[in-house]
Amino acid sequence: MSFALSKEHLKAVARKRKVVVNFDVLVVDPAIDEDPYALARERLTYADYPDITIDSIWWNWTEGNVVPYPSKRVPSLIHPGYERWVNDGIDIVKVFLDETHERGIESFYAHRINGGDGDPMFLPEVGLIHDGFVKAGKKPPGPWGTYTIPMKEKHPEWLFYSSSSKIGYWNFAIEEVREFILGNLQEIAERYDFDGIDLDFARGAIFPQGEGWINRDSMTTFMRDLRKILLDIEKSRGQSFLLSARVPHDIVGCHFDGIDAERWAEENLVDIFVLGCRSFEVDLLSFKSFTDNTHIKLYAALDDHHSSDSYCTPPIEVFRGVFSNWYRQGANGVQTFNWAHGPYNHMADPGQNWDITIGTPWAKMHGQAYSELSNPGSTKLLDKTFVVQRRGGGHGNEWVPDPETWYTPRRNYHNANMFSQLPLEIPGNPDVDGLIKLYVGDDVNAQSNQVQSIELKILLHDAGNGDYIHVPRSDTPPVAGNNTIDRVIIRDWGIPEREGKDNPIQLHNNPPQKSIEEGIKVHINNIQVDTPSVESGWLVCKIAPLTLATGENLVGISHNNIDAYTSKLVIEKLELHVKYINI
Repeated sequence: MSFALSKEHLKAVARKRKVVVNFDVLVVDPAIDEDPYALARERLTYADYPDITIDSIWWNWTEGNVVPYPSKRVPSLIHPGYERWVNDGIDIVKVFLDETHERGIESFYAHRINGGDGDPMFLPEVGLIHDGFVKAGKKPPGPWGTYTIPMKEKHPEWLFYSSSSKIGYWNFAIEEVREFILGNLQEIAERYDFDGIDLDFARGAIFPQGEGWINRDSMTTFMRDLRKILLDIEKSRGQSFLLSARVPHDIVGCHFDGIDAERWAEENLVDIFVLGCRSFEVDLLSFKSFTDNTHIKLYAALDDHHSSDSYCTPPIEVFRGVFSNWYRQGANGVQTFNWAHGPYNHMADPGQNWDITIGTPWAKMHGQAYSELSNPGSTKLLDKTFVVQRRGGGHGNEWVPDPETWYTPRRNYHNANMFSQLPLEIPGNPDVDGLIKLYVGDDVNAQSNQVQSIELKILLHDAGNGDYIHVPRSDTPPVAGNNTIDRVIIRDWGIPEREGKDNPIQLHNNPPQKSIEEGIKVHINNIQVDTPSVESGWLVCKIAPLTLATGENLVGISHNNIDAYTSKLVIEKLELHVKYINI
Protein backbone atom coordinates (compact mmCIF):
# COMPACT_ATOMS: atom_id res chain seq x y z
CA MET A 1 0.00 0.00 0.00
CA SER A 2 1.36 3.41 -0.98
CA PHE A 3 -0.50 6.71 -0.62
CA ALA A 4 -1.02 8.72 -3.80
CA LEU A 5 -0.12 12.37 -3.26
CA SER A 6 -1.55 15.27 -5.24
CA LYS A 7 0.53 17.68 -7.31
CA GLU A 8 -0.34 20.42 -4.82
CA HIS A 9 0.90 18.24 -1.96
CA LEU A 10 4.18 17.48 -3.72
CA LYS A 11 4.61 21.17 -4.50
CA ALA A 12 4.18 21.96 -0.80
CA VAL A 13 6.81 19.38 0.14
CA ALA A 14 9.22 20.96 -2.33
CA ARG A 15 8.95 24.46 -0.80
CA LYS A 16 12.18 26.26 -0.03
CA ARG A 17 12.96 25.12 3.48
CA LYS A 18 16.66 25.65 4.23
CA VAL A 19 16.25 26.77 7.85
CA VAL A 20 13.63 25.05 10.01
CA VAL A 21 13.13 25.98 13.66
CA ASN A 22 11.65 23.38 15.99
CA PHE A 23 10.60 25.90 18.61
CA ASP A 24 10.26 24.62 22.15
CA VAL A 25 7.97 27.57 22.88
CA LEU A 26 8.65 27.70 26.61
CA VAL A 27 6.14 30.33 27.58
CA VAL A 28 6.75 28.94 31.04
CA ASP A 29 5.32 31.64 33.27
CA PRO A 30 3.13 34.18 31.45
CA ALA A 31 1.88 37.05 33.57
CA ILE A 32 -1.83 37.16 34.31
CA ASP A 33 -2.12 40.17 32.00
CA GLU A 34 0.39 39.01 29.39
CA ASP A 35 -0.29 40.40 25.91
CA PRO A 36 -0.36 37.26 23.72
CA TYR A 37 0.38 39.15 20.51
CA ALA A 38 3.37 41.00 21.96
CA LEU A 39 4.58 37.69 23.36
CA ALA A 40 4.36 36.02 19.94
CA ARG A 41 6.23 38.90 18.32
CA GLU A 42 8.94 38.63 20.97
CA ARG A 43 9.32 34.90 20.30
CA LEU A 44 9.72 35.73 16.59
CA THR A 45 12.54 38.23 17.15
CA TYR A 46 15.18 36.46 15.06
CA ALA A 47 12.59 35.65 12.39
CA ASP A 48 12.15 39.41 11.93
CA TYR A 49 15.87 40.17 11.57
CA PRO A 50 16.62 41.41 8.02
CA ASP A 51 19.73 39.23 7.65
CA ILE A 52 18.00 36.06 8.86
CA THR A 53 15.67 33.92 6.74
CA ILE A 54 13.71 31.30 8.62
CA ASP A 55 11.61 29.24 6.24
CA SER A 56 9.56 27.11 8.61
CA ILE A 57 8.73 27.19 12.34
CA TRP A 58 7.45 24.10 14.10
CA TRP A 59 5.76 25.15 17.33
CA ASN A 60 6.35 22.66 20.12
CA TRP A 61 4.03 23.66 22.95
CA THR A 62 4.10 20.91 25.58
CA GLU A 63 5.24 17.38 26.33
CA GLY A 64 2.14 16.21 24.47
CA ASN A 65 -0.29 15.14 27.20
CA VAL A 66 -1.56 18.56 28.26
CA VAL A 67 -2.22 21.48 25.94
CA PRO A 68 -2.37 25.30 26.07
CA TYR A 69 -5.80 25.49 24.38
CA PRO A 70 -9.27 24.29 25.46
CA SER A 71 -9.34 20.66 24.36
CA LYS A 72 -12.23 18.21 24.44
CA ARG A 73 -9.80 15.33 24.89
CA VAL A 74 -6.84 16.23 27.10
CA PRO A 75 -6.27 18.56 30.07
CA SER A 76 -5.10 22.14 29.72
CA LEU A 77 -2.15 23.77 31.45
CA ILE A 78 -2.65 24.69 35.10
CA HIS A 79 -1.47 28.25 35.16
CA PRO A 80 -3.36 31.53 35.71
CA GLY A 81 -1.82 33.13 32.62
CA TYR A 82 -3.00 30.33 30.34
CA GLU A 83 -6.32 30.03 32.14
CA ARG A 84 -6.98 33.75 31.64
CA TRP A 85 -6.34 33.43 27.92
CA VAL A 86 -8.76 30.49 27.66
CA ASN A 87 -11.43 32.30 29.70
CA ASP A 88 -11.05 35.39 27.51
CA GLY A 89 -11.43 33.33 24.34
CA ILE A 90 -7.79 33.80 23.34
CA ASP A 91 -6.25 30.76 21.67
CA ILE A 92 -2.50 31.26 22.21
CA VAL A 93 -1.64 28.54 19.67
CA LYS A 94 -3.66 30.33 16.99
CA VAL A 95 -2.06 33.65 17.91
CA PHE A 96 1.42 32.23 17.35
CA LEU A 97 0.35 30.42 14.18
CA ASP A 98 -1.24 33.56 12.71
CA GLU A 99 1.81 35.68 13.54
CA THR A 100 3.99 33.10 11.79
CA HIS A 101 1.82 32.97 8.67
CA GLU A 102 1.62 36.76 8.51
CA ARG A 103 5.39 36.72 7.99
CA GLY A 104 5.03 34.27 5.10
CA ILE A 105 6.63 31.51 7.15
CA GLU A 106 5.44 27.90 6.97
CA SER A 107 4.32 26.45 10.30
CA PHE A 108 3.95 22.93 11.69
CA TYR A 109 2.55 21.70 15.00
CA ALA A 110 5.33 19.68 16.64
CA HIS A 111 3.99 16.85 18.78
CA ARG A 112 6.21 14.97 21.21
CA ILE A 113 5.19 11.41 20.56
CA ASN A 114 5.60 10.21 24.16
CA GLY A 115 6.77 13.05 26.39
CA GLY A 116 6.57 13.20 30.16
CA ASP A 117 3.92 14.80 32.33
CA GLY A 118 6.06 17.55 33.88
CA ASP A 119 4.87 20.59 31.93
CA PRO A 120 4.86 23.95 33.71
CA MET A 121 2.15 24.37 36.34
CA PHE A 122 1.34 26.96 38.97
CA LEU A 123 0.07 25.98 42.41
CA PRO A 124 -0.80 28.66 44.97
CA GLU A 125 0.90 26.84 47.83
CA VAL A 126 4.08 26.26 45.85
CA GLY A 127 4.33 28.66 42.93
CA LEU A 128 5.61 27.83 39.45
CA ILE A 129 6.87 24.28 38.98
CA HIS A 130 8.79 23.36 35.86
CA ASP A 131 10.96 20.31 35.14
CA GLY A 132 10.26 19.14 38.69
CA PHE A 133 11.65 22.32 40.26
CA VAL A 134 9.99 25.35 41.75
CA LYS A 135 11.03 28.59 40.13
CA ALA A 136 13.85 29.24 42.59
CA GLY A 137 15.51 26.01 41.56
CA LYS A 138 14.57 23.90 44.57
CA LYS A 139 12.57 20.70 44.69
CA PRO A 140 8.91 21.38 45.57
CA PRO A 141 7.90 20.28 49.10
CA GLY A 142 5.67 17.43 48.07
CA PRO A 143 4.60 15.21 45.19
CA TRP A 144 3.66 18.17 42.99
CA GLY A 145 4.84 19.07 39.55
CA THR A 146 3.41 16.13 37.58
CA TYR A 147 0.12 16.43 35.76
CA THR A 148 -2.63 13.89 36.24
CA ILE A 149 -3.60 12.59 32.80
CA PRO A 150 -7.17 11.25 33.00
CA MET A 151 -6.74 8.62 30.30
CA LYS A 152 -3.60 7.31 32.00
CA GLU A 153 -5.47 7.14 35.31
CA LYS A 154 -8.34 5.31 33.66
CA HIS A 155 -6.17 2.85 31.71
CA PRO A 156 -2.93 2.04 33.55
CA GLU A 157 -2.71 -1.11 31.44
CA TRP A 158 -1.93 1.12 28.44
CA LEU A 159 1.33 2.28 30.03
CA PHE A 160 4.89 1.12 30.51
CA TYR A 161 7.54 2.44 32.87
CA SER A 162 11.25 3.05 32.53
CA SER A 163 13.59 2.13 35.35
CA SER A 164 14.46 5.78 36.00
CA SER A 165 10.96 7.28 36.10
CA LYS A 166 7.69 6.86 37.93
CA ILE A 167 5.84 8.40 35.00
CA GLY A 168 3.90 5.97 32.83
CA TYR A 169 4.43 6.24 29.08
CA TRP A 170 2.04 5.25 26.30
CA ASN A 171 2.67 1.79 24.86
CA PHE A 172 2.07 2.16 21.13
CA ALA A 173 1.88 -1.60 20.71
CA ILE A 174 -1.66 -1.27 22.14
CA GLU A 175 -4.33 -0.40 19.58
CA GLU A 176 -6.35 1.72 22.00
CA VAL A 177 -3.31 3.91 22.70
CA ARG A 178 -2.79 4.51 19.01
CA GLU A 179 -6.47 5.38 18.54
CA PHE A 180 -6.38 7.82 21.47
CA ILE A 181 -3.28 9.66 20.23
CA LEU A 182 -4.69 9.74 16.69
CA GLY A 183 -7.80 11.42 18.05
CA ASN A 184 -5.67 14.04 19.82
CA LEU A 185 -3.75 14.79 16.64
CA GLN A 186 -6.93 14.91 14.57
CA GLU A 187 -8.32 17.52 16.97
CA ILE A 188 -5.23 19.69 16.39
CA ALA A 189 -5.32 19.21 12.62
CA GLU A 190 -9.00 20.14 12.40
CA ARG A 191 -8.75 23.05 14.82
CA TYR A 192 -5.79 24.90 13.27
CA ASP A 193 -4.56 25.97 9.86
CA PHE A 194 -1.11 24.41 10.26
CA ASP A 195 0.88 23.46 7.17
CA GLY A 196 1.82 20.15 8.73
CA ILE A 197 2.33 18.06 11.85
CA ASP A 198 5.70 16.83 13.05
CA LEU A 199 5.97 13.73 15.22
CA ASP A 200 8.96 14.08 17.50
CA PHE A 201 10.31 10.61 18.28
CA ALA A 202 13.29 12.20 20.08
CA ARG A 203 11.04 12.75 23.07
CA GLY A 204 10.07 9.46 24.61
CA ALA A 205 10.36 5.77 23.78
CA ILE A 206 7.29 4.36 22.04
CA PHE A 207 7.57 0.76 23.24
CA PRO A 208 8.77 -0.95 26.42
CA GLN A 209 12.48 -1.63 26.64
CA GLY A 210 13.61 -4.34 24.26
CA GLU A 211 10.28 -4.51 22.42
CA GLY A 212 10.84 -1.87 19.75
CA TRP A 213 11.61 -3.69 16.54
CA ILE A 214 9.22 -6.59 17.13
CA ASN A 215 6.41 -4.01 17.39
CA ARG A 216 7.44 -1.94 14.36
CA ASP A 217 4.28 -2.84 12.45
CA SER A 218 2.19 -1.22 15.19
CA MET A 219 3.88 2.13 14.64
CA THR A 220 3.68 1.73 10.87
CA THR A 221 -0.07 1.17 11.26
CA PHE A 222 -0.26 4.34 13.34
CA MET A 223 1.56 6.29 10.63
CA ARG A 224 -0.78 4.93 7.94
CA ASP A 225 -3.82 5.93 9.96
CA LEU A 226 -2.47 9.42 10.66
CA ARG A 227 -1.52 9.90 7.01
CA LYS A 228 -5.08 9.05 5.97
CA ILE A 229 -6.54 11.45 8.55
CA LEU A 230 -4.34 14.32 7.38
CA LEU A 231 -4.92 13.65 3.68
CA ASP A 232 -8.69 13.60 4.29
CA ILE A 233 -8.40 16.96 6.06
CA GLU A 234 -6.20 18.19 3.20
CA LYS A 235 -8.93 17.30 0.71
CA SER A 236 -11.72 18.89 2.73
CA ARG A 237 -9.90 22.16 3.39
CA GLY A 238 -8.31 22.42 -0.07
CA GLN A 239 -4.83 22.95 1.33
CA SER A 240 -1.91 20.56 1.69
CA PHE A 241 -1.28 18.99 5.10
CA LEU A 242 2.25 17.59 5.42
CA LEU A 243 3.60 15.01 7.83
CA SER A 244 7.11 14.96 9.26
CA ALA A 245 8.89 12.63 11.68
CA ARG A 246 12.01 13.33 13.72
CA VAL A 247 13.74 9.96 13.99
CA PRO A 248 17.14 8.67 15.19
CA HIS A 249 20.15 9.88 13.23
CA ASP A 250 20.89 6.51 11.62
CA ILE A 251 19.00 3.48 10.36
CA VAL A 252 20.17 1.07 13.05
CA GLY A 253 18.85 3.52 15.64
CA CYS A 254 15.46 3.57 13.95
CA HIS A 255 15.36 -0.22 14.12
CA PHE A 256 16.45 -0.17 17.77
CA ASP A 257 13.53 2.12 18.64
CA GLY A 258 10.92 0.31 16.53
CA ILE A 259 10.75 2.73 13.60
CA ASP A 260 10.57 1.10 10.16
CA ALA A 261 11.79 4.17 8.26
CA GLU A 262 12.34 2.24 5.04
CA ARG A 263 8.71 1.05 5.00
CA TRP A 264 7.45 4.55 5.81
CA ALA A 265 9.31 5.86 2.78
CA GLU A 266 8.13 3.01 0.55
CA GLU A 267 4.49 3.70 1.43
CA ASN A 268 4.71 7.54 1.24
CA LEU A 269 3.77 7.79 4.91
CA VAL A 270 5.91 10.89 5.55
CA ASP A 271 7.04 13.94 3.62
CA ILE A 272 10.03 14.87 5.75
CA PHE A 273 12.49 12.94 7.86
CA VAL A 274 14.35 14.99 10.45
CA LEU A 275 17.43 13.05 11.49
CA GLY A 276 18.72 13.12 15.02
CA CYS A 277 18.43 15.76 17.66
CA ARG A 278 21.79 16.23 19.39
CA SER A 279 23.97 14.38 16.90
CA PHE A 280 26.72 16.10 14.90
CA GLU A 281 27.22 12.91 12.91
CA VAL A 282 24.09 12.09 10.92
CA ASP A 283 23.87 9.19 8.46
CA LEU A 284 22.28 11.12 5.62
CA LEU A 285 23.74 8.81 2.98
CA SER A 286 21.89 5.76 4.32
CA PHE A 287 18.59 7.63 4.39
CA LYS A 288 19.22 8.92 0.88
CA SER A 289 19.65 5.32 -0.29
CA PHE A 290 15.90 4.72 0.09
CA THR A 291 14.52 8.27 -0.28
CA ASP A 292 16.42 9.59 -3.32
CA ASN A 293 13.75 8.44 -5.74
CA THR A 294 10.89 9.67 -3.58
CA HIS A 295 9.45 13.08 -2.72
CA ILE A 296 10.81 12.88 0.84
CA LYS A 297 13.11 15.65 2.12
CA LEU A 298 15.88 15.10 4.67
CA TYR A 299 16.84 17.54 7.41
CA ALA A 300 19.48 17.22 10.10
CA ALA A 301 18.67 18.59 13.56
CA LEU A 302 20.89 20.29 16.10
CA ASP A 303 19.92 20.76 19.76
CA ASP A 304 22.12 23.27 21.56
CA HIS A 305 20.59 22.74 24.97
CA HIS A 306 20.87 18.98 25.41
CA SER A 307 23.86 19.29 23.13
CA SER A 308 26.36 16.90 21.63
CA ASP A 309 28.60 16.00 24.58
CA SER A 310 31.25 18.63 25.39
CA TYR A 311 30.02 20.98 22.67
CA CYS A 312 27.25 22.99 24.30
CA THR A 313 27.45 26.55 23.00
CA PRO A 314 30.70 25.85 21.14
CA PRO A 315 32.58 28.43 19.10
CA ILE A 316 30.73 29.29 15.89
CA GLU A 317 33.48 27.50 13.93
CA VAL A 318 32.20 24.15 15.27
CA PHE A 319 28.68 24.79 13.97
CA ARG A 320 30.10 25.81 10.60
CA GLY A 321 31.96 22.50 10.44
CA VAL A 322 28.83 20.53 11.32
CA PHE A 323 26.71 22.33 8.72
CA SER A 324 29.43 21.96 6.07
CA ASN A 325 29.42 18.21 6.68
CA TRP A 326 25.64 17.96 6.49
CA TYR A 327 25.34 19.88 3.25
CA ARG A 328 28.22 17.89 1.71
CA GLN A 329 26.22 14.72 2.45
CA GLY A 330 23.08 16.06 0.80
CA ALA A 331 20.87 17.51 3.55
CA ASN A 332 17.95 19.53 2.20
CA GLY A 333 18.32 21.89 5.13
CA VAL A 334 19.01 22.27 8.83
CA GLN A 335 16.61 22.14 11.75
CA THR A 336 17.47 23.91 14.98
CA PHE A 337 16.05 22.84 18.33
CA ASN A 338 16.34 24.56 21.71
CA TRP A 339 17.95 27.59 20.13
CA ALA A 340 17.48 31.18 21.21
CA HIS A 341 14.73 33.23 19.63
CA GLY A 342 16.45 36.58 20.15
CA PRO A 343 19.76 38.05 21.30
CA TYR A 344 19.01 38.49 25.00
CA ASN A 345 16.87 35.68 26.35
CA HIS A 346 15.85 32.12 25.77
CA MET A 347 14.56 30.04 28.65
CA ALA A 348 13.78 33.15 30.68
CA ASP A 349 10.30 34.45 31.30
CA PRO A 350 9.18 37.19 28.93
CA GLY A 351 11.20 40.33 29.52
CA GLN A 352 13.86 38.73 31.72
CA ASN A 353 17.35 39.77 30.62
CA TRP A 354 20.14 37.24 30.49
CA ASP A 355 23.03 39.70 30.31
CA ILE A 356 24.57 38.38 33.53
CA THR A 357 24.52 34.72 32.53
CA ILE A 358 25.70 32.46 29.75
CA GLY A 359 22.42 33.19 27.98
CA THR A 360 23.55 36.26 26.11
CA PRO A 361 26.63 34.85 24.31
CA TRP A 362 24.67 31.65 23.74
CA ALA A 363 21.79 33.56 22.17
CA LYS A 364 23.93 35.92 20.12
CA MET A 365 25.94 33.01 18.72
CA HIS A 366 22.67 31.46 17.58
CA GLY A 367 21.78 34.70 15.85
CA GLN A 368 25.09 34.63 14.00
CA ALA A 369 24.53 30.99 13.04
CA TYR A 370 21.02 31.78 11.74
CA SER A 371 22.44 34.62 9.65
CA GLU A 372 25.10 32.33 8.16
CA LEU A 373 22.60 29.51 7.53
CA SER A 374 20.44 32.03 5.69
CA ASN A 375 23.34 32.68 3.32
CA PRO A 376 25.18 29.32 3.16
CA GLY A 377 27.50 30.40 0.35
CA SER A 378 28.93 33.09 2.61
CA THR A 379 30.59 30.51 4.88
CA LYS A 380 32.68 28.81 2.18
CA LEU A 381 35.89 30.58 3.23
CA LEU A 382 35.05 31.14 6.88
CA ASP A 383 37.07 29.33 9.55
CA LYS A 384 35.66 25.97 10.58
CA THR A 385 36.30 23.28 13.16
CA PHE A 386 35.49 19.67 12.25
CA VAL A 387 35.07 17.53 15.36
CA VAL A 388 34.65 13.85 16.15
CA GLN A 389 31.57 13.24 18.26
CA ARG A 390 31.63 11.85 21.80
CA ARG A 391 29.11 9.22 22.81
CA GLY A 392 26.35 9.80 25.35
CA GLY A 393 25.88 12.87 27.50
CA GLY A 394 23.45 15.75 27.24
CA HIS A 395 20.47 14.50 29.24
CA GLY A 396 21.73 13.40 32.62
CA ASN A 397 23.16 10.01 33.43
CA GLU A 398 19.78 8.46 34.30
CA TRP A 399 18.55 9.04 30.72
CA VAL A 400 21.69 8.96 28.59
CA PRO A 401 24.98 7.90 30.19
CA ASP A 402 27.91 10.28 30.10
CA PRO A 403 31.00 9.03 28.25
CA GLU A 404 32.99 8.68 31.48
CA THR A 405 30.26 6.49 33.05
CA TRP A 406 29.17 4.75 29.88
CA TYR A 407 26.77 1.81 29.77
CA THR A 408 24.65 0.57 26.89
CA PRO A 409 21.35 2.49 26.99
CA ARG A 410 18.43 0.09 26.67
CA ARG A 411 15.54 2.53 27.06
CA ASN A 412 15.87 3.91 23.53
CA TYR A 413 18.52 4.81 20.97
CA HIS A 414 17.52 8.37 20.13
CA ASN A 415 19.83 10.99 21.70
CA ALA A 416 22.43 8.47 22.95
CA ASN A 417 24.99 8.87 20.12
CA MET A 418 25.74 5.26 20.88
CA PHE A 419 28.18 4.58 18.05
CA SER A 420 30.24 7.74 18.46
CA GLN A 421 33.95 7.02 18.39
CA LEU A 422 35.19 8.93 21.41
CA PRO A 423 36.51 8.44 24.03
CA LEU A 424 38.97 5.93 22.53
CA GLU A 425 41.90 4.22 24.23
CA ILE A 426 45.21 4.30 22.37
CA PRO A 427 46.39 0.68 22.01
CA GLY A 428 49.40 -0.34 24.08
CA ASN A 429 50.98 -2.03 21.05
CA PRO A 430 52.94 0.60 19.07
CA ASP A 431 52.09 -1.23 15.83
CA VAL A 432 48.35 -0.83 16.39
CA ASP A 433 46.64 2.50 15.76
CA GLY A 434 43.59 3.83 17.47
CA LEU A 435 41.48 4.47 14.36
CA ILE A 436 39.06 7.36 14.03
CA LYS A 437 36.99 8.51 11.06
CA LEU A 438 37.00 12.29 10.63
CA TYR A 439 34.54 13.87 8.20
CA VAL A 440 35.62 17.11 6.51
CA GLY A 441 32.93 18.84 4.46
CA ASP A 442 35.17 21.56 3.01
CA ASP A 443 37.27 20.86 -0.07
CA VAL A 444 40.49 22.28 1.34
CA ASN A 445 42.46 21.11 -1.69
CA ALA A 446 40.35 23.04 -4.20
CA GLN A 447 40.82 26.19 -2.13
CA SER A 448 44.30 25.45 -0.76
CA ASN A 449 45.63 28.84 -1.91
CA GLN A 450 43.12 30.45 0.46
CA VAL A 451 43.93 28.22 3.45
CA GLN A 452 45.99 29.92 6.13
CA SER A 453 46.51 26.89 8.39
CA ILE A 454 45.12 23.49 9.29
CA GLU A 455 45.71 21.98 12.71
CA LEU A 456 44.69 18.63 14.14
CA LYS A 457 44.15 18.95 17.89
CA ILE A 458 44.03 15.95 20.20
CA LEU A 459 42.99 16.01 23.86
CA LEU A 460 44.30 13.12 25.95
CA HIS A 461 43.34 11.77 29.36
CA ASP A 462 45.81 9.74 31.44
CA ALA A 463 43.45 7.13 32.89
CA GLY A 464 46.29 4.98 34.15
CA ASN A 465 47.59 7.53 36.65
CA GLY A 466 44.40 9.20 37.76
CA ASP A 467 40.70 9.75 37.25
CA TYR A 468 38.60 12.49 35.73
CA ILE A 469 37.92 15.50 37.92
CA HIS A 470 34.39 16.85 38.29
CA VAL A 471 34.43 20.42 39.57
CA PRO A 472 31.63 23.01 39.78
CA ARG A 473 32.10 25.85 37.35
CA SER A 474 32.63 28.43 40.09
CA ASP A 475 35.37 26.34 41.77
CA THR A 476 39.01 25.96 40.81
CA PRO A 477 40.20 22.46 39.86
CA PRO A 478 43.35 21.06 41.48
CA VAL A 479 46.54 22.25 39.85
CA ALA A 480 48.15 19.68 37.58
CA GLY A 481 51.40 18.12 38.76
CA ASN A 482 54.78 19.59 37.87
CA ASN A 483 55.51 16.64 35.60
CA THR A 484 52.33 16.86 33.55
CA ILE A 485 51.09 19.07 30.75
CA ASP A 486 48.22 21.47 31.45
CA ARG A 487 44.86 20.23 32.66
CA VAL A 488 41.99 20.86 30.21
CA ILE A 489 38.21 21.09 30.54
CA ILE A 490 36.62 18.28 28.53
CA ARG A 491 33.02 19.31 29.17
CA ASP A 492 32.30 22.77 30.49
CA TRP A 493 28.54 22.29 30.97
CA GLY A 494 25.90 19.90 29.81
CA ILE A 495 23.22 22.53 29.29
CA PRO A 496 23.33 26.35 29.37
CA GLU A 497 23.46 27.83 32.83
CA ARG A 498 20.22 29.29 34.16
CA GLU A 499 18.26 29.72 37.36
CA GLY A 500 17.91 26.35 39.04
CA LYS A 501 20.69 24.91 36.87
CA ASP A 502 23.49 27.30 37.69
CA ASN A 503 27.10 26.49 38.63
CA PRO A 504 27.17 23.34 36.45
CA ILE A 505 29.69 20.58 36.98
CA GLN A 506 32.65 20.66 34.62
CA LEU A 507 34.61 17.59 33.55
CA HIS A 508 38.41 17.89 33.52
CA ASN A 509 41.00 15.41 32.28
CA ASN A 510 43.88 13.91 34.20
CA PRO A 511 46.68 15.38 32.08
CA PRO A 512 49.42 13.11 30.69
CA GLN A 513 53.04 13.44 31.70
CA LYS A 514 55.32 15.89 29.96
CA SER A 515 57.02 14.66 26.78
CA ILE A 516 54.07 12.33 26.08
CA GLU A 517 53.92 13.84 22.61
CA GLU A 518 57.38 12.54 21.70
CA GLY A 519 56.11 8.99 21.28
CA ILE A 520 52.88 9.88 19.51
CA LYS A 521 52.50 8.96 15.85
CA VAL A 522 49.61 10.39 13.86
CA HIS A 523 48.60 9.20 10.40
CA ILE A 524 45.88 10.75 8.25
CA ASN A 525 44.81 8.58 5.33
CA ASN A 526 47.96 6.53 6.04
CA ILE A 527 50.19 9.61 5.68
CA GLN A 528 52.32 10.20 8.75
CA VAL A 529 52.21 13.82 9.87
CA ASP A 530 54.78 15.71 11.93
CA THR A 531 55.22 14.97 15.64
CA PRO A 532 52.72 17.08 17.59
CA SER A 533 53.59 19.96 19.84
CA VAL A 534 51.80 20.70 23.12
CA GLU A 535 49.69 23.84 23.36
CA SER A 536 47.55 24.57 26.43
CA GLY A 537 47.22 20.87 27.23
CA TRP A 538 46.34 19.81 23.66
CA LEU A 539 48.54 17.92 21.21
CA VAL A 540 48.67 19.92 17.99
CA CYS A 541 49.75 18.68 14.54
CA LYS A 542 50.24 20.94 11.53
CA ILE A 543 48.41 19.45 8.52
CA ALA A 544 48.94 20.07 4.82
CA PRO A 545 45.77 20.33 2.70
CA LEU A 546 46.97 17.52 0.41
CA THR A 547 46.76 15.15 3.39
CA LEU A 548 43.00 15.53 3.58
CA ALA A 549 40.14 14.15 1.51
CA THR A 550 36.78 15.84 1.14
CA GLY A 551 34.46 13.63 3.16
CA GLU A 552 35.74 10.78 5.32
CA ASN A 553 39.35 10.69 6.49
CA LEU A 554 40.98 7.95 8.52
CA VAL A 555 43.06 9.16 11.46
CA GLY A 556 45.38 6.68 13.16
CA ILE A 557 47.01 7.47 16.51
CA SER A 558 49.57 5.29 18.24
CA HIS A 559 52.35 5.63 20.82
CA ASN A 560 55.70 3.91 20.63
CA ASN A 561 56.06 3.41 24.40
CA ILE A 562 52.89 4.04 26.40
CA ASP A 563 54.07 1.79 29.24
CA ALA A 564 56.83 4.25 30.07
CA TYR A 565 54.17 6.87 30.87
CA THR A 566 50.97 5.14 31.90
CA SER A 567 48.91 1.98 31.63
CA LYS A 568 46.00 3.64 29.86
CA LEU A 569 45.92 6.70 27.57
CA VAL A 570 42.57 7.86 26.22
CA ILE A 571 41.67 10.19 23.34
CA GLU A 572 38.88 12.43 24.64
CA LYS A 573 38.57 14.91 21.80
CA LEU A 574 39.80 15.23 18.24
CA GLU A 575 39.29 18.43 16.24
CA LEU A 576 40.48 19.70 12.87
CA HIS A 577 40.78 23.49 12.82
CA VAL A 578 40.74 25.05 9.35
CA LYS A 579 41.62 28.75 9.11
CA TYR A 580 41.25 30.68 5.88
CA ILE A 581 43.06 33.79 4.74
CA ASN A 582 40.91 36.84 5.44
CA ILE A 583 40.59 38.71 2.17
